[in-house]
Amino acid sequence: MKQFVLLLLLLLIFGQADAQNVVIQGKVVDERNQPLSYSSVTLLNLQRSIFADSLGNFSFTVPTRTNFSTYNLRISSVGKKTMEISLSPDQLSTIQLIKLADLSLTLKEVEVNQLRSAQNSNSSILFNRQAIEQVQAFSLADILNNLPGKKLTPPDLQSPQNITLRSEAKGIQALSNALGIAIIMDDIQLSNNANMQSRNVGKWGVGGGAISSPTFGSFDVAFGGLDLRDIPTDNIESIEVITGVAPAKYGDLTDGAVIINRQAGQTPYQFSTRINGGSTNFSLSKGFKLNRKWGAINIGVNYLNSNENPSDKTKVYDRASTNVMWTSYPFKGIKNTLSVDYNTKIDNVKQDPDDGFDFRTYAKSRNLSISNRTAITLNHPIAKSINFSISYSGGNQETYNQRYINGYPEGISDKDVANQIYEGYFIPGNYTAVEHIKGNPMNINGNVSLANEVYTGKLLHQLSIGANTYFSKNNGEGVIVDPTKPRWANTRYQNDRPYDFESLPDVFNYGLYVQDQFKFKLFNREMSINPGIRYDVQNSQGFLQPRINARYGIAKDVQLTMAYGMSTKGPTLAHRYPAPTYIDLVLLNKYTGNVNESIVLFYTDKIIADNSELKSSQSNQLELGLQVNKRLFTTSIFGYFKDNFNGFSNNTQYRTYSMPQFDYTFVPSGRPIVTPNGLYTNRYVSISTVGNDLSSKNYGLEWGVSLKKIAAIQTSFDINTSFSYSTYHNAATRIVPASQNNIDLGKKAWFAIYPANNYQDWNLMSRVSTSTHIPKLGFVVNLLADIAWQTVSKTDYSSQIPIAYMDRYLNRYEITAFDPKNADYGHLALSSLANSKSKLPFSYVNMSLRIAKEIKQKIRIAVNAYNFLNIRYRYYNPDNNSVSTYSYPTSVGAELSIKF
Repeated sequence: MKQFVLLLLLLLIFGQADAQNVVIQGKVVDERNQPLSYSSVTLLNLQRSIFADSLGNFSFTVPTRTNFSTYNLRISSVGKKTMEISLSPDQLSTIQLIKLADLSLTLKEVEVNQLRSAQNSNSSILFNRQAIEQVQAFSLADILNNLPGKKLTPPDLQSPQNITLRSEAKGIQALSNALGIAIIMDDIQLSNNANMQSRNVGKWGVGGGAISSPTFGSFDVAFGGLDLRDIPTDNIESIEVITGVAPAKYGDLTDGAVIINRQAGQTPYQFSTRINGGSTNFSLSKGFKLNRKWGAINIGVNYLNSNENPSDKTKVYDRASTNVMWTSYPFKGIKNTLSVDYNTKIDNVKQDPDDGFDFRTYAKSRNLSISNRTAITLNHPIAKSINFSISYSGGNQETYNQRYINGYPEGISDKDVANQIYEGYFIPGNYTAVEHIKGNPMNINGNVSLANEVYTGKLLHQLSIGANTYFSKNNGEGVIVDPTKPRWANTRYQNDRPYDFESLPDVFNYGLYVQDQFKFKLFNREMSINPGIRYDVQNSQGFLQPRINARYGIAKDVQLTMAYGMSTKGPTLAHRYPAPTYIDLVLLNKYTGNVNESIVLFYTDKIIADNSELKSSQSNQLELGLQVNKRLFTTSIFGYFKDNFNGFSNNTQYRTYSMPQFDYTFVPSGRPIVTPNGLYTNRYVSISTVGNDLSSKNYGLEWGVSLKKIAAIQTSFDINTSFSYSTYHNAATRIVPASQNNIDLGKKAWFAIYPANNYQDWNLMSRVSTSTHIPKLGFVVNLLADIAWQTVSKTDYSSQIPIAYMDRYLNRYEITAFDPKNADYGHLALSSLANSKSKLPFSYVNMSLRIAKEIKQKIRIAVNAYNFLNIRYRYYNPDNNSVSTYSYPTSVGAELSIKF
């Protein structure tokens, strides 16, 4: 592997330059023959991209020895339909005039569905601007619900939205999958690494500690992926979703990437508004063209208000965002893009004066992001291009929850001590309990890459080398605790203490990569190979990750594909630095109604987690595919195996204590007399910790067929079918304490260790989509049918016979053959549990409809209806007298967009 990296570096620096060149020249104009300044032009043969000048002119210098039979160009400009053209060598002597049409439903061909397109990986899925507009999305989550294998649902803006890819695993496994999906916007990787909005891991576990409303759940996403509700879509030009093997330039991921490109260039004013139920969204954007090298500046604002129930507005989600993007061309061959984004959001559960408990919950945040990207195009033997970027993101997060407590006086401990017995105090039973967390997450990301084209003999290599850095810190006030108003007093023998985020260390990770792309003839058919290798340092540990995407044309219109890759995702601040766990054991609790005559004694132990050795979560993925592109149809099938391991698990550990007993003597109008009596009580306490014990194996098939438009009915058809299967463990083993009675009897085995339970989930579904497009009318009707063939969830309960046990000192003893008569551990056998299995009682179809009408290419009116037939699929289960519903009621939304 080291030799491969060294070879690529030597090729990059000392590869043979070619003295003889051919030149491809062109000019990009609009339909009115006006120059399209700074359009993007890509020579697909070499994957080399440049931009036109202020007059729309561009040129490529290509070595003669490439000897391409055709030169393939892709030309794009914001607000225009992307065009691909092929030029023969004879045409290179002529300056090509390339005319781009305005994006419009009046074009002869429009694409309103996602496409399989080999971009950054063999199986990438691409949403272009028209496909994005057709979804009428409130957020990125609505668009990603259109991916194969996902079910269409009405917009859900009342709870956090994540995305998982190529996995059916649930619970904490889904949380880990979402964390491992990179969201990359304008070449900058967005990060959730500094999010610490969670209660104590020791008490609540990984992923279970988000402050929550009793009615509406939680709103924070520590330990997981970004909340997709926070990303508006009005100014997005394209989205590429990598579900397979990402190229080596992308790091800090395990389960795929979502690559977002926003609009940058001259555009008219565009105002959009959309409604759906209690949700309303407004946006306004404009791209201003500046003089010559000053390029263009794009400005956009977006506001969303969503009420869970418009009649009372108890639960509200508000989002406001603005962005400014300035793209300039200060010198020949240099493109610079400066972006500034500011956004705020709040999930607000208002206090209901009639509930009697004064419930109030909110989660709000403000965030400022500044990034700068520079692309330098060269024509030098050492480098054809250099790209570098840097970004800063900083903000404020605040989560709050309150509840009125009406109970008995409670004994409380609040000392920050370890292994100490002391007297606590009593608080009244009536008070407003508060949970409060304030965070100030900060992320800094930097990237640099250098690309070149070199030869080894007749083989052309497109080489790139680069580096990425990731810095995360949280300067927040942290967990704010008033010990006299606890929300969860003495829960699991634990009480909260204040925890300051600002004093925590930062997290600094970095990565290096080298990747190549080359093509050659194998049996007179083209073979394209994109190998690469990446080295990441995460949590001070190094990980080597080879990756490859390969394509082989077995016929003119048939290709075989293969991809394999390893990838890693480093632990976040929340994983690395959970708050200390305080175990508060009540040794004596005597309350007489008079505080001065009462006493409560506590033993407190403080446990500080050391997660310095926590590993990165990892995945290995193998993908095989077949793609066919015929005149009347295209089809593709991809099969994959993805092995995820070392995922961030929620582990249970135990502490044992032998606590002294005390005699109590009541003293009227005075302090009670307390003396130790020489007796001891054996106690154990469970705490949650972060581990690396999540593992899953994921298998799947993804088959898609697209039929070209049938002219007689102006309709095209798309069919996608996905099968996915996951088998997974959430822990290495299960630890179950013995009964207190057996412990009191002096049994040696206090804890039994059993094999971990195994879970299996699989899903088979299809989506049939028809698109009827009438260009003369600027009219599109999109009918979508989700077919749920079967969904199965199965739990294989592990053996109820222990494989080992631990004594009171937590020493482990293996059990090679279980003996129920053994005096030390015979009491540990559990009653056998039958495996559980749930599945769909029947297959069902859910129909959705999207209609869009464009007027004079300026006004767009669209309507969408989820389950527009309002068919409700219900199943009555006589075994438990329950009713399950498998579809939502009809949900209708509308959108109006005006360009001026």
